[in-house]
Amino acid sequence: MKDLKLRIIVSVLAIAAAAACHPDDSDDMNGSFVEDPAYTVISDQTYDFEEFLLDFLTDSPLASSLTDVQKILVAGLLDGYVTGLENELGISGGELGFRKVTYLYESTDQYGKKQDLSAMALWLGKLNGRRWKEISPENICLMEHYTITSDAECPSEGFPFESFINGNSLLIMPDYIGYGATSDMIHPYMNHELCAVNSVDALEAGFELFDELSAADMKTGWQTIVAGASQGGGNALAVHKYMDTRPDLSAKWNFSHSYCAAGPYSPSLTVRKYMEAGKTDHPILFPLTLKGLRDSYPEILGRFPEERIFSQAYIDSKDIIDAALESRQYTTAELNDLCIEYLKTTSDDRDLASDEIYVEDIVSDELLDSGSELYASLFECLEMNDLTEGWTPVHPIKLYYSEVDTVVPADNAFAVRDAFGTGKVTLVKGLPLEHSLSCVFWMLDVLDLY
Repeated sequence: MKDLKLRIIVSVLAIAAAAACHPDDSDDMNGSFVEDPAYTVISDQTYDFEEFLLDFLTDSPLASSLTDVQKILVAGLLDGYVTGLENELGISGGELGFRKVTYLYESTDQYGKKQDLSAMALWLGKLNGRRWKEISPENICLMEHYTITSDAECPSEGFPFESFINGNSLLIMPDYIGYGATSDMIHPYMNHELCAVNSVDALEAGFELFDELSAADMKTGWQTIVAGASQGGGNALAVHKYMDTRPDLSAKWNFSHSYCAAGPYSPSLTVRKYMEAGKTDHPILFPLTLKGLRDSYPEILGRFPEERIFSQAYIDSKDIIDAALESRQYTTAELNDLCIEYLKTTSDDRDLASDEIYVEDIVSDELLDSGSELYASLFECLEMNDLTEGWTPVHPIKLYYSEVDTVVPADNAFAVRDAFGTGKVTLVKGLPLEHSLSCVFWMLDVLDLY
């Protein structure tokens, strides 16, 4: 571990190429499992923790949003965390590593049909050469990933940064519909209820997978927490609601609490804030939201053709933008740039940064008209997924936010607190950082690194 910081700095500065996570063929573990399991293994491999960290900081889409200095800072913090974790677990004569199993499991899609989805399960172990010894997880962490648009970012295909914050837990991360095994389907963005169902099904299958494939057992007294940032924050709170409104399920999983960051807990509030601001630096969120809700609620928003929902500029460039979105090959940052390139048509003396676009250039005037049937239908769908009403929390909720977040306004966190009170909701005020960095620092806060 002692030379990790130097290796990362060298890689970040492009003095040398970073080594990617390429485990030996001998690390592949296609274990035997029972007849008709709740899961089907896609891949099963072990990884060195240092290589994973190095690979993330040099190649991952999220890390690309960090400056070189920020990468080095994060690397140093995580280096110390891993060293502390090794000491805590008594790792000696080897290196801390983890076993990542990607799998298929059965759930339900937005059309009410059974669908095989993909997810990953991850737990710690000790690597000593080619020998692998598994470590008993202390808890289960159901982790909801942040907003993605490329398969390279989804848990079953890549290595999300959230993988670092599980500590010694059995980490379960679903891809969601629209990524991984279902990349040919429309992602039901903002459909919190469906994502919660898919996530709990991933938890069920992932736990059975661990129980049957791992040489280690869960430690006595284990609990389940759910966590996530950005879209994952909203989905995490949706899972919390799903658990708390089903006492038997909550008891089965020894549900403890949720810790969410920068999530659209009130989708209607979030979209209304965008409309009030009149501009955004994340234009791809509109197609993601509108297409997802239109597909999820065909009798409500799906009644309207896209020609009535989107701006003329979008319709004119629809083939280009939709092809890029549906390809699952581009990150949200790349798709935001594409939207600005093709949709940014309004130019006047109003204050508009180079990376911003007016909302009126993305969606139709009819959608922005609060008196229109289209507007009412959109907000009917959004309010069906509002997590600030329709339930009473039983377990604690912890919410991390940044006051300067313009992608997911802090008002979302305040709305949850106002709805359920400080007895159940704890707010954590983060540093005044924009959305992506705020989510990164939430991850560091989970690890108590700053």
